[in-house]
Amino acid sequence: MKICRISSLFLLFLSAASLNLYAAILEGTVYDPSGKPVPGAQVSLLRALVAVGTAQSNTDGVYRFDGLQTGTYQVSASLPGLTSAAVTVDLTSEGAKQDIQLKLSAVVSRVVVSAALGGALSPEIGSSVSLVSSREIEDRGAQNALEVIRGIPGIEVNQTGRRGAVTGVFIRGGESKYNAVMVDGMQINEFGGPFNMASLPADGIEQLEVTRGPQSALYGSNALTGVINIVTRRGEGPPKFTALAEGGSYSTRRFATGGDGRTKGLSWSYNLSRLDSEGVVENDFYRNQTAFLNLGFQQGGRREFKFRFMGNANHNGVPGAYGSNPNNNFPGIDTTTHGKQNLFGYQLQHVEQFLPRLRQVTTATLTTNDVAYYSLFGYTSENLRGVFNTRSEITLSNTDTLAAGFEFNREQIRHSFITDGEGSPFLLPRTSLAYFVENRWSPSSRFYLVTGIRVDDLRTHSLPADMFGTRPFRPETSIVKVNPRISASYIARSSDIPDTFGGTRIHGSMGTGIRPPDGFDLAFTNNPNLKPERSISFDAGLEQMFFASRVLVDATYFINRFEDQIVTIGGSLSNLSSYSSDNLKNSRAQGLEFTFRVVPVDSLELGGQYTFTDASILALDGSAETGSIFEVGQQLLRRPRHSAAYNVTWRYKRLTLNTNAYIRGSVLDVDPTDGLFACTLGNPCIFDNPGYTRVDGGFSYRLPHGAEIYARVYNILNKKYEETFGFPALGANFMAGMKFAIPAE
Repeated sequence: MKICRISSLFLLFLSAASLNLYAAILEGTVYDPSGKPVPGAQVSLLRALVAVGTAQSNTDGVYRFDGLQTGTYQVSASLPGLTSAAVTVDLTSEGAKQDIQLKLSAVVSRVVVSAALGGALSPEIGSSVSLVSSREIEDRGAQNALEVIRGIPGIEVNQTGRRGAVTGVFIRGGESKYNAVMVDGMQINEFGGPFNMASLPADGIEQLEVTRGPQSALYGSNALTGVINIVTRRGEGPPKFTALAEGGSYSTRRFATGGDGRTKGLSWSYNLSRLDSEGVVENDFYRNQTAFLNLGFQQGGRREFKFRFMGNANHNGVPGAYGSNPNNNFPGIDTTTHGKQNLFGYQLQHVEQFLPRLRQVTTATLTTNDVAYYSLFGYTSENLRGVFNTRSEITLSNTDTLAAGFEFNREQIRHSFITDGEGSPFLLPRTSLAYFVENRWSPSSRFYLVTGIRVDDLRTHSLPADMFGTRPFRPETSIVKVNPRISASYIARSSDIPDTFGGTRIHGSMGTGIRPPDGFDLAFTNNPNLKPERSISFDAGLEQMFFASRVLVDATYFINRFEDQIVTIGGSLSNLSSYSSDNLKNSRAQGLEFTFRVVPVDSLELGGQYTFTDASILALDGSAETGSIFEVGQQLLRRPRHSAAYNVTWRYKRLTLNTNAYIRGSVLDVDPTDGLFACTLGNPCIFDNPGYTRVDGGFSYRLPHGAEIYARVYNILNKKYEETFGFPALGANFMAGMKFAIPAE
């Protein structure tokens, strides 16, 4: 009995001590170079190199973090064209006040959540990362996320037509299936990696991140060449709401509304949007409806709960190819084929600070991606993914953090083309059990090293033999794959030096990736030992600043090697038994990414990039038919050797002007109607698709009382081009509208 009383008193003492540890407040004001308070600045808070919070300065430029434990922190702030150095703050139980002075800078210093466990500040990341803020998205008048992804270095966006058409993203010469696509960390790829980027809107996005290079050490399968992560808006400060309405060419109209706020420990945000268009030709319509919801509850600084939801329903007509027609086999515009997609994601996260140096992050996610394609050879595809992930973050010191954990990932597909011996669709599941560890270490204020490793046990369930007798019974398979990753960032010369020749940063990364076969690969193979595709990649770059950090130039070299690539050959949709898939190809992609960013004055921002990519086939194995289609040394399909882009924004009082462009060189592409299967009909199937230049431009003007008018012209030069061979892109078209903010900014 006495022991129980002593234990109870001891626990009460620990609880009281813990409460004192989590009562501190950090606040301050963000100032611009002239000393004026800056509203809307993104403030990042880090401890031991790991992001522990973000906030936004209010209308008076004030930011605040409460419920913090005592200790040493780093705090920094940024706004397009303005940034601050990370400031070290020693936080006591009495709290601390730390003002932040911004300066003109071409450097983007924001927290990136997809490049390291828990998030890290962008200059401290060795991997190649591109960030697009909500302000930049608005400046470009983007309606879909793919519009701002196009033009990021190392990225090729390929859309088979106009709004809503199937869109693939190729990163550094990899296949479009080689990217992990996430919304707030929820992976939304279909079974085996495919994803149509056309479905994701631009509304409600706080930040879009593209991390190039293999990230399987973080996210397992599908992240062979990179990660695309959309971060939606969070609740900050007093309640505020926005709305917009716009219309334009081809009876296109768009409506959106959103809001966010925070009251004590409760935060909330939402966004609802709808886009409709009648298109250019018959059966070219498009409708997209999306909802985002974020709820958070923080209990002091020790405990936090988060709930996230995203939903998307879209419907589009599919008129087919009606442009280039090399084999003269177009049947004319398809007036009946159409497609529907319903994409939903749910996430619950619990963060618990058990001890001052131990934090546990547990996340459960469920996503569904159902696609229906209505045509003569139509299909349905039902995809479900459930993920449970828990990790421990241990602060070894102020400059060293270790994170380790476990993940259970279950994905499954039911596809009308994946059938059993009686011709009936069946459920095909795959389970991944993974263990991972990551260490983040900074022995000095100039060197940052991230190392990690993940072990995945991929278990694909058995497949019955098909009714054609071409796919034998495939027993359950289990493959254990170890994926390491290392990245480093070294500041060779401080950016605080005001010389013409300013700061210098060296960065690089290396890692491996894996992608197991998707449903189509497995459904049409006579090889019971079909293996996952693998990659090994390396990149290294030099980032140089000039003129007191107002000019930033980065040159990065990359090389990817892809092995055991799966090739599907033969057949047609009317004769499914003649398809065959196998590990028949190895390829390599190497190149150079050159980017620049200039902020000569606080009202003008200029940026651009040029990418050279040599993506070619290294070897073909095991099939004479494959050799008749491809050749060793041949450039990979839809990967341009040369691409470039620019973006210019000028602000003067209430007026904002923006123009941006994307330039793509020629690519190899396939027959628009029959694809690679045209070769089996005795026709050529691979053709040269000429390059193109697309220029957009627009303005916005802020009226009193929170209103804003804007207009934008897309493809100003009215260039006729085909992003995908045979599918004409939109000519010159415009959108104009009005935005409202309550309360007025």
